[in-house]
Amino acid sequence: MSKKLFVEIVSPDREVWAGEGDMVIAKTVEGEIGVQPGHVPVLSLLAEDAVVRVLGARETGEIRAAAHGGFISVSGEGRISILAETAELAEDIDVDRARQALKGASESGDSLAGARARSRLRAVGEEVA
Repeated sequence: MSKKLFVEIVSPDREVWAGEGDMVIAKTVEGEIGVQPGHVPVLSLLAEDAVVRVLGARETGEIRAAAHGGFISVSGEGRISILAETAELAEDIDVDRARQALKGASESGDSLAGARARSRLRAVGEEVA
């Protein structure tokens, strides 16, 4: 039986999700990082428009979350903490609201709001430029 990672996705106001998975993929300020059991310890800043994927989680096989700001911490014991300024599971994202937020951010030139709206839409599987 293969070893699993323990993953937690946390924002300042709540634990968004915690459980086991086979691999975590997250967007950092330096690019995407993929973590499997046995990975060396690492600490990296999350990108403002990050999508975090936990493969091998739940019965669906994957958890997706939009995570904004914060960092990812990987311990040598297979524990991964995603500590984000804000985070939402894909299943909790209101797609129409995210589309409206992206449109509004584009019209106003708010790049941070645009990045957050794009990550929400990517988390639910939409292709966004």
